[in-house]
Amino acid sequence: MVIGKRAKRVSEAQALDCVFGYTIGNDVSERTWQGGDRTLWRGKNTDTFKPMGPWIVTGLDPDALRVTIRLNGREMFSYAVKDAIFGIREFISRMSQYCTLYPGDVLWMGTDGATENMKHGDVVEIEIPGIGVLSNPVVRER
Repeated sequence: MVIGKRAKRVSEAQALDCVFGYTIGNDVSERTWQGGDRTLWRGKNTDTFKPMGPWIVTGLDPDALRVTIRLNGREMFSYAVKDAIFGIREFISRMSQYCTLYPGDVLWMGTDGATENMKHGDVVEIEIPGIGVLSNPVVRER
């Protein structure tokens, strides 16, 4: 989701007032690096590891959103956002207790379940009806 106005210590009841809109993010991870590094920084934040899109949509009900993740056309996961460990309202409220959220900030909610390792040539698609499909090819760095 994309924050639309400054949020500092907001309640769950106020949380959605801070949201400008929703988009899709592909939270790419390099598992070998994650296992060998003392932090998750490199394995989660290398160039090209956070593709987003296809656009930002406003006016959606986050409790009605459903995410489907496909790898090479095969459905890997499908889940309702409202069933995540933390709902969107609680997530925003808790984050705002520890950091100020500013307009344009993007919050990533993560995925539901353990993902399969990707390899060169794979295609990952993440679909949320009402937003669209984010499709990313996996390309080995040369």
